[in-house]
This record gives sequence, structure tokens and C-alpha cells, in this order.
Amino acid sequence: MVVSYESNNHDLMGTAMPRRKKSFSGNVNDVDLRLMRVFKAVIECGGLSAAQAELGVGRSTISRQISDLETRLGIRLCHRGRSGFSLTQQGSQAYKYIDQFLISAGEFASNIASISNMMVGKIKIGMIDFTLTDTNNPLIPTIKQFKEIAPDVTVNLMTGSPNEVERGVIDGDLHIGIVPDYQRHPSLEYATLFEEEVGLFCGSEHPLFQAVRKNRPVTEKEIYQYKLVHRAYFECDRLRQRKQKFPVGSTAYQTEAVMALVRSGVYLGFMPRHCQTFMGNELHELMPDVFGYSTPICAVWRTDRKHSQIMQDFLKILREIGA
Repeated sequence: MVVSYESNNHDLMGTAMPRRKKSFSGNVNDVDLRLMRVFKAVIECGGLSAAQAELGVGRSTISRQISDLETRLGIRLCHRGRSGFSLTQQGSQAYKYIDQFLISAGEFASNIASISNMMVGKIKIGMIDFTLTDTNNPLIPTIKQFKEIAPDVTVNLMTGSPNEVERGVIDGDLHIGIVPDYQRHPSLEYATLFEEEVGLFCGSEHPLFQAVRKNRPVTEKEIYQYKLVHRAYFECDRLRQRKQKFPVGSTAYQTEAVMALVRSGVYLGFMPRHCQTFMGNELHELMPDVFGYSTPICAVWRTDRKHSQIMQDFLKILREIGA
């Protein structure tokens, strides 16, 4: 048992003895889990004010909950006040452990539920943008089929660049990622789901579009004279070599940004062909036989951990439909 000394206690010399901090006992209850989730949400949102909408409570309540967690753990987690929000050194370390603990707690709950055939929990999936609109993508039919056997499991989706999605899987923030097969990380397993068909497009305001509209032949050499939107992440060698033939243009991370820049009429851009379905006459594909190609889209997950039953079942359906 840890003894806490009050500030009015004195030693024989009459000097006030320092207050002893209460150390964390190691026992975690439901209240602790809730406080940890609040702390994690505040960090991921970037501060107390930004976390109000996420948590559905006021700033003063959030501050009090963090104070309760600090008292529970016996450490100062963060600075908060008029000067803003910032983690202490101990708080930064504690966040890593709390994040790991919450992930493990979620997996534990899913595993225990699977023993009694109760399929509950969450599956967090990250993907590159504009993949769900591809009819070849098996994710939507997978979610539909999975929910029939596990109606109480929540499926959360987020979009990001391939690097962001893979990093989310590696760090444990995501269970599954859906990314192009450009490069392979040694700690991840990859399974090809479908082939994404890609073409080179120009917008309706671009000079090449006007030439096509007038039935004037456009040559490969002429196309290489115009600026191209480049992706701000790693791509396969074949595509990088092809893009190097174009003048340097703008840079974008996501397909939606590429589409916007192409529609401006200033740049050319490589995009999935199914994007043209939404744009109609605003986009035109240039020389498909020359510039068209396909990219394998893969599901990725970590290989160095034992996965919950719900994730195993979800992956099984995803791979079967995508095969």
C-alpha cells in the first residue's frame, strides 16, 4: 500500500515533506478504458477543442476526464490551457502504450466473443480514394455478405495515400488496407483483389481535347509536350519512366485531386478509367493503346500477429470474392 503524505506533515527539522504521487496499480477497469479513449481522441484530433465534436462533450468535461486519467496513472500527460495543448514527455510515452493497449483490448474482446460464436467488434479498413467506384472492387459485396453472418460487427472505412494506408496497417491503426501493388513491405502480407485499369486523360478545356473534337490526329510526341500531374508517392518503375517524358506539372496525392487538376484544362493526368463514368464529356482518354495500363490492387494486413476471428472471416470472404 502506498502512503500519501499531506503537505502539512513536517520532519524533525520543521521542513515540509514532499507529497508522494500515487503510483499506478496496474489494474484497469471500464472507467480507465473510457478515459484512455478520451485521451487518445484528444491527441488524434489535435487538442481539447477539436475533440469536442468527436467525443460529444464540452471542453471542460474533456479536461476533467484527462485530469482523472492523470490521477489514475500518477503522471502528468499534457499541458492544456490558454497556451494550447501539448504532450509532456511522459504523456508522449504513455500515449504509445495506451494506443497499444486499446488495440489489444479490442482484439481480446473480439476473440472472446468468437469463442461463444458472438461476432462483435470492429474492422478498420483503409483504402486509396476512388476504388469503391470500380465495379471490380470486391469490398462492397464483401461488406454486404459479412454483415449477414456478423450483423453486430462495425466496419469502419477511411481513405488515404498508399503510404498512409500501409503505415496505418503497420502501426495497428487499421486491420486491412487496400492499395496498389507498387512496392511490398516485409511485415505485410499481400493478396491481389482486382486489376485497376488506368488511362491518360485530358479535360474539356485542354488543347488536346479541342484537337480531338475537331478530329485532328494527335501524336504521342505531341502529347509529351504537355504538363502532367504527378503522384506524390512511390509508383512502379514502368510508370515513373513514362512520366519522366512529360514536363514537370503539378503534384497530387489522391485521384480526386488529379481529376480536379485535369478538369482545369491545364494538365494531363493518369486516372482509373472508371472515373470517366462520373465526368462524362468532361474527360477524354488519350491514345489508350499507348498510355493505358493496369495496376493490381491488393488487400494488405500484418503477418506478425494473431488475428481475431472476425478479421479472419472478413479476409476469407474478401479474397474469395476478389479471386
